[in-house]
Amino acid sequence: MSHRRKVGPVERSEIVRANASMATRVLGMPAAPVPDGGYALRVLRTRGRHSGADRDTPIGVVGHDGAHYLVSPEDTRDWVRNLDADPRCTLLAADAASAGTAVRPDPDAAAAAVRTYLRALDMPWARQAFPVGPDSATAEVRAHMPPISVFRIDPAR
Repeated sequence: MSHRRKVGPVERSEIVRANASMATRVLGMPAAPVPDGGYALRVLRTRGRHSGADRDTPIGVVGHDGAHYLVSPEDTRDWVRNLDADPRCTLLAADAASAGTAVRPDPDAAAAAVRTYLRALDMPWARQAFPVGPDSATAEVRAHMPPISVFRIDPAR
């Protein structure tokens, strides 16, 4: 009997390997600025909600209205559940580490961040994971949350 969890057609172990490979690549790149209306790649470090161990996930950080946001098409992703359990996190690149606190924004800000993220994405497969598109109205995006999860990353004090 296998204890590997299936995530759609891909086994969890495959996702873990792909994430580790991508995280290594991101950590080898200098930190590009997160432009307002765009995104930049980082590694999100969270604390595992069960293990308490550091968990690294490659992620696109979107800039919207002067703030940085993390967006997920599914609220069941491990990094989302880890941030819900402990909102302290760090965004990493080869030459930068930025500690922060993940905060769930109000519904309008969350929907606006989703729209910005989808417009900035240049990967059709990533867009297809969302139940809405880049040209969706704010009200339409709000109607599809959850399962979409959004966090604003406030700098640590």
